[in-house]
Amino acid sequence: MPLRQVISEAQALIGKGDFAGASPLLDELEVRFEDEEDPEVEKILQQFGFVRGVGYLQSFAKTGNQDFLGKASSAFGFFAEKFPNDPKAVMALQKRTDCLRALHEWKDAARVIELLLDSAKPYKKQILKRSELMNLYFGRAQCYHIEQDWVKGEPSFRELLKYADLAKDEDRSAYAVSCLTEMFVQTKRIDEVFPLLPRLSGDTPARYDLRLNVNLMQGAAQLKDAGRHVEASLFYALTMTTEEIVAFYKERQKQLQTELSQYEQIIALQGSTMPKRRLEILKEKSNTIAMKLTSSKGQLKLAMDTPPFTTVLRWRKADNFQLTKRDWESFWGFYWLYNDFPKHENVENFIYAAFASANTVKYREKSIELGEKYLANKKWTKFRADVTFIMANAYRQEAETLNQIAVSLQNELGTTERDRAEKSKTKSAEYYERFFSLCNDFINVMPEHKYAKDFVGMMGSVYFKRKNFNGLLEKFAGFENGVMNRANGYVNNKAFFKSPSMPTAHYMSGLALLATGKFDEAKPLLGAVVGVNIEGLPLGGVPEEGDLQERGED
Repeated sequence: MPLRQVISEAQALIGKGDFAGASPLLDELEVRFEDEEDPEVEKILQQFGFVRGVGYLQSFAKTGNQDFLGKASSAFGFFAEKFPNDPKAVMALQKRTDCLRALHEWKDAARVIELLLDSAKPYKKQILKRSELMNLYFGRAQCYHIEQDWVKGEPSFRELLKYADLAKDEDRSAYAVSCLTEMFVQTKRIDEVFPLLPRLSGDTPARYDLRLNVNLMQGAAQLKDAGRHVEASLFYALTMTTEEIVAFYKERQKQLQTELSQYEQIIALQGSTMPKRRLEILKEKSNTIAMKLTSSKGQLKLAMDTPPFTTVLRWRKADNFQLTKRDWESFWGFYWLYNDFPKHENVENFIYAAFASANTVKYREKSIELGEKYLANKKWTKFRADVTFIMANAYRQEAETLNQIAVSLQNELGTTERDRAEKSKTKSAEYYERFFSLCNDFINVMPEHKYAKDFVGMMGSVYFKRKNFNGLLEKFAGFENGVMNRANGYVNNKAFFKSPSMPTAHYMSGLALLATGKFDEAKPLLGAVVGVNIEGLPLGGVPEEGDLQERGED
């Protein structure tokens, strides 16, 4: 195409406001200028060189194709380099920094921004709008933040915070704070974070930055390792989960896409009739939103591609609550962690932590619920001994409580009270049955486990408290109708001979025989307990439960 035709068509398209259509023609002029150095072409390039970059930005806004961003960056760079004294050169450099940041070319973007903000250069004094300066301070901080260049970054972060505060720009202030927070965590200057934490309570894009939240969690870990658990709780409380971050950027992407579509629709329907300056402003806003949309998509992709740390965060929160004696918060943290992630690879740890916490706060109902779920899963063995022991104890305590209620109401005349007494008695019997079942199952399966002695001790305590001596003798020593059946009872079971609970079983069987007046039958059983001192034992009566428990565990 002849040179004059290229120039003529480019001018015609620019006159119509079709900068995107003119950009390829202006590219051709650049090539010809480099080959021929024609003064006429140079004049056209200076006149419309800035427009060429704007045209590619418009193409990017319409298509989302990042190749146009690269072309826009090159066009702005060429224009500023070839025509540094042109009034639009400084604006071209500003636009170039936007393009480079959108392309994640952080080092190049930082170099251009440093050039623009250098007071010794001619550019900064030409930037009269506070918003444009703010964009540069923000862009520079972003570049050094992404590159983790803390040496250059710290003064940039502080300068951004200073000017953002003056401008009352909460979003930019929050971003500066997030950068400083990450820097302090990474450089182990954790105490310098605390004055900044109140600023992170706002609902800003910076607050949902993935890196910020990962660093808050790392900062909490540093404090926890130093034994500063209360302060660690504050960091954990501020940390967003992966799901929260993803949800925020999904919603932000929708909002920006809607806003961009609205601008594009206005430009398409009214662009040909509105004033030229008004059209330029709308296109500029459209370009800005398109850049924000690209950034939001990048943040969303990063969050979605990052392995979720939600379970790790929630576990650490609950664990830290436990260390600070905030037991109820710890329990609910573990409880909902298990319920929300029932198929997680660490679910056995989750349910056990919830179970143990329920026992700590004496929430018997949840302790039983979680314990039964644990025991029902035969694949879970890591904590089976502990769960069985705690569960059995929980059933015993609940059974005793209900039995006390039944006894206290048994002489009441009211129908309601009698019904309650009957229900309590029935439920108590069910709980006792489950208690004995758990103890017996454990002893039969793991007779040599260290907890076997405790199970026998608990069972013996319950038998004595309920004065069910025959039941104890049958279970422990195989006595049926007053005669020992050597085929039954723990003390006659060969698998039980090496059990740590054997002395306890002999001892309690002997005590039960003494309590029923069978002194001669008690001697062999008590004699088998080497080292047991029964001096002072009131042979005519039943010892107190506390004495039995103490002696049963000796």
